[in-house]
Amino acid sequence: MAKVRNPEVTQKRLLDALQRLVDGQPERLTSKYKVNVKSVQEEAGLSLGAAYRYPDVMDAIEAAKLEQSKRSGNLRKRNVNSELDRLRKEKAKEVTLKEKYRTELTEANSRLDQLYAEQTMQLMAMFNLLDIKDKSKLLQKSSSNVVRIK
Repeated sequence: MAKVRNPEVTQKRLLDALQRLVDGQPERLTSKYKVNVKSVQEEAGLSLGAAYRYPDVMDAIEAAKLEQSKRSGNLRKRNVNSELDRLRKEKAKEVTLKEKYRTELTEANSRLDQLYAEQTMQLMAMFNLLDIKDKSKLLQKSSSNVVRIK
C-alpha cells in the first residue's frame, strides 16, 4: 500500500508545527530547540527536506527565525547592560574602598611620625639628665661603631 501524498495537508502540518514551536508548546521536541527548518520538520513528523518544497513555509520559517533572533538579541543586550551596570557599581565600590584605605594609611603614617618624634624627644630628655661623665662614656661607646671613610 503506497502513501497518498497531499501537499495541502503537508503544508498545513508544517505551518502548525511552526506555530507550536513559536508558541513554545512543541509536541514532539523535548530538548532546547531553535526555530529552523529541521526542527519544524521534526515537529511536524515529516522527513528532512519536506519543507523545501513549500516556499511560503520556508518564508514563514525564516520570518520566525528572524523574530526569535531579535528576541534573543534583546535578551543578550539586557544581560550585557545588567552586567555592565553591575561592573560599574563594583568599580565605584572599589574606588571608595581605595580612598578609604588611602586615608587610613595617611593617618597611620602621620601617627607613626608623631610617635617617632615623641620617642626622639624622650631620648634627648633622658640624655640631658645624664652627668657629663656618663654622656662622654655613652658617646665613646657609640663612636667606636663609626667607620671612617677615606
